[in-house]
Amino acid sequence: MNEPVHMPQRGERIDGKYRVVREIGVGGMGVVYEAVDESLDREVAIKLVAPTFATFAEHQERIQQEAKAMAAVRHENVVRIYSIGEHRGAPYFVMELVPGKDLSYWLERYRIGDPPSVDEALGIIDQICRGVGAIHAQGIVHGDIKPGNVLLGPAFRVAVTDFGLFRAMGGAADEGLVVGTPAYIAPEIVRGTATVASARSDIYAMGVLAFQMLTGELPVPIRTHTEMFKMHRQPATRRVASELRADLPPAFDTVLGMATQHDPAARPESMEALRRALLAARQNVASQSASMRIVIADDDPDFLALISETLGFAFPGSAIECVTDGTSALTTLDARRADLAVVDLDMPGMNGIELTAAVRAKPGLRDLPILVVTARGGAPDWQLLQSMGANGFLLKPIDAYALIAMARRALRVAPASA
Repeated sequence: MNEPVHMPQRGERIDGKYRVVREIGVGGMGVVYEAVDESLDREVAIKLVAPTFATFAEHQERIQQEAKAMAAVRHENVVRIYSIGEHRGAPYFVMELVPGKDLSYWLERYRIGDPPSVDEALGIIDQICRGVGAIHAQGIVHGDIKPGNVLLGPAFRVAVTDFGLFRAMGGAADEGLVVGTPAYIAPEIVRGTATVASARSDIYAMGVLAFQMLTGELPVPIRTHTEMFKMHRQPATRRVASELRADLPPAFDTVLGMATQHDPAARPESMEALRRALLAARQNVASQSASMRIVIADDDPDFLALISETLGFAFPGSAIECVTDGTSALTTLDARRADLAVVDLDMPGMNGIELTAAVRAKPGLRDLPILVVTARGGAPDWQLLQSMGANGFLLKPIDAYALIAMARRALRVAPASA
């Protein structure tokens, strides 16, 4: 009989070099700790297989497969894997520590009556789709897309994690085993019409998650495995997203409906196709009638052109003024109030922090939405800027849709009816 696996306590070292700081999460197969890699002097997250499973060889093999799968994926919206090892007979892997909370905490805003804007939700959904698309590009199915497996980090960064239930595309499935979180499991897996989870199973889960993020509700009210089997025996009536949220354009109903189809073949062909369909739905919504004035400050002409073109596309008819230093930006903003300012953190004359402070010191500009972009800044810069009243922080190279989503969120522009 195997001895129970000892789970490390605060201050204890895993493998002699990872000092445990605290437990930060418990999942179906493992416990996740925040730790310090003392050999490289960096903060990491360590997932250690749970004592319940660590004594079973098949579970040890699965968590090692998880680590190898994650290591093959290199994408901004996927948590990076650094190394793999074994602690007192229990396999573990060391991964990037993403500061922040998971999506479950973000969804709590619906419960307390403070729903996020449609564009904030879309900005997060877009990044999840990109991350899962990168996973699929490696021939891997995630298999457990849900709020708890999406991390929200600084500077509006979203990272997908936990491949504990993944299946390699085309690989053998566990006979008779249905794994995952009930509301997000695709009908074909439950009904047994598919013997292997596929990318389109993940697309179904992503459709459910997108619906939930946009409305605060599930398209089909499944909470338990019993309800899941009952609902998926035959096509269930799905709720209509725009009927649950008055400011959600009906243009999204078709896309969300396709993603959650019972027939896998009727869903979008890829995560990228779903992402583009959601983007198209947002862009097809009538633009706001009033034009705006946007000031962009960046000493890099290529980024000036990119940001100007992106925001011109998102807000047609707006007047966009570009300057190349912080002093000119302040003069421009002082001369005539703008509706939005996008400024570089590191530029001559006055950097982004100094400019933000100077703008907030002027009574007429204290509520001006300010977005800061940078090629070198990090979490400490964002924390300082946030305390000064900046509305958003983005890292270069800029993702166009993330910029648009953050700009709309800062402006609190409610989508018009389609």
